[in-house]
Amino acid sequence: MKIEKDWMIHCKKLEQRSNVSNICSSKEEITTRVANIPALKPPAILYLAVANELLEDDSILNGWKQGMHPIDKKRLGLTATYKKHPYLIQAAIDYEVCLRSDVFVGNTYSTFSSLLVLERTQKTLKTGVSHACRNNIRWPSYAYNIGGESNNPHIWMTNLSDSNLQAIRYKYIPKKSNNEICRQLPLTSIAVAETATGFCSQLSGVLDGL
Repeated sequence: MKIEKDWMIHCKKLEQRSNVSNICSSKEEITTRVANIPALKPPAILYLAVANELLEDDSILNGWKQGMHPIDKKRLGLTATYKKHPYLIQAAIDYEVCLRSDVFVGNTYSTFSSLLVLERTQKTLKTGVSHACRNNIRWPSYAYNIGGESNNPHIWMTNLSDSNLQAIRYKYIPKKSNNEICRQLPLTSIAVAETATGFCSQLSGVLDGL
């Protein structure tokens, strides 16, 4: 999950301009929905791709449901490693970590999230999966700003068959339920790891490539 310092200001203004109310999400909404993701089996490591300015705010790591264990680059002792690189490279590292995660949770109005979901959808397509059923997705992604069944985030996949580039760019909001997407969406269309060891292995692989 990518967390920028100015996101809440930006999303509030975007909601006002767009006359919608499902862009911003409270922390309680996010923590509750993430805990209800079917693919997440506690204990789960949650990597929060937090902006450097927010690393001193310990409240971001508090309030998560039982079995959810949030971490960030500071708690992993990697702040100095990140700071060796300019902002765009830091964002690229977070992007690659989230891309490799077992589960990704983002916001449909975020360019960062939308590009990640696009690439994760393409990875899924290459495995031979033809429909977006929850039980056969290797790299599921979810939109925390849109509620699904059982108060979980809405499953999120890019519809590459859509002729409208808006569907594969950003601001794409699913109009159907998770079950309807499972039945009807062809795949011609937070980062989470199962264990702390698995997550650290993913992150080390990214950093080794720099």
